[in-house]
Amino acid sequence: MGRRSRWAVWVTVACLLAGASVAPAQVRSRVQMAGVLSYEQNLPVFVALARGFYEQEGVEVTRLVFGSGGAMRTAMMAREFDFGYFAFVHVPLARLGGSPWKAILALHDREIFSLVVRNELRDQVRRVEDLRGRAVGFSLPGAGSWMAANVFLRKAGLDPERDVRFLPLGGDPAVIYSAIRTGRVDAFSAWEPTTTRVLLEGLAYALVRAWADRDHREWYGSDRALSLMLVTREDVIQRDPDLVGRIVRATRRGLEAVRATSPERLATELMDHPRTREYFSGLQRPFVVEMFRKIRGGFGTGCISRRGFEAEMRLAVQYQVVRQPVSFEEFADTRWAGACP
Repeated sequence: MGRRSRWAVWVTVACLLAGASVAPAQVRSRVQMAGVLSYEQNLPVFVALARGFYEQEGVEVTRLVFGSGGAMRTAMMAREFDFGYFAFVHVPLARLGGSPWKAILALHDREIFSLVVRNELRDQVRRVEDLRGRAVGFSLPGAGSWMAANVFLRKAGLDPERDVRFLPLGGDPAVIYSAIRTGRVDAFSAWEPTTTRVLLEGLAYALVRAWADRDHREWYGSDRALSLMLVTREDVIQRDPDLVGRIVRATRRGLEAVRATSPERLATELMDHPRTREYFSGLQRPFVVEMFRKIRGGFGTGCISRRGFEAEMRLAVQYQVVRQPVSFEEFADTRWAGACP
């Protein structure tokens, strides 16, 4: 069985944009990257691809591979990839599992996971505790969606293993959407594009809104969080710190462009550009604009926040997502993106 089957990869983009790659003399490094298809996570990457920021650093991204967070973490721990885009929980889980990951750039400074509930239950489920006995979905054990679902349920006094039917659905947005539409799950710990899609189509309502300051503080304990990041391993840093720096610089320019560009312009640019349009297949422009508008406030400068780290680490330990904490110094290498309060 090949690698793609082993890791249950559901989207692979190989050799992005045939005919638009950098001239061979300009390419100093070729890399593959792993992650989850999450627009909160990947939007700076898509912008950096579309605007040629990686190529300008002498880096050719030969492949982006998206799957569930847990599967992609396993693949990166097995050294199938040297760089990836992941939710917070994956770094301590990888380190505690014997793979010395390092966060090298913050991608999103707010948590991205909201709790959406099927619209038919609007009169029955008004609080998280009303989900007792119902089916609550997440992506896969060990993923960011799983961590957030644990936080929501446990904070409301529910045990995920006893008080609800806790169902893994994987990371494919189409599967998740279908599960909500058909009633396979009553609630889901959702990220984009699922959140905006089910809300706009009237299939679900948001019981916890990650984009709302009040909900973010109530459920995540802070108005900011070190939610998503670019990661690598210590062996990669030791082997080629220059490459790490070039990838951080290119991705950080993508972050800057996201913050400086209107959602309308971003939607047009990325949906029309041959390097990125595949990631928006089947989506309508008004939907994409609304999605970008909702998540835009979470994109920061890329510096790695100690306060955001502490908020996430506290949740992960308190709600038994990781067995023990790791330190900020173990978690991050800040020489390229810098540390911030």
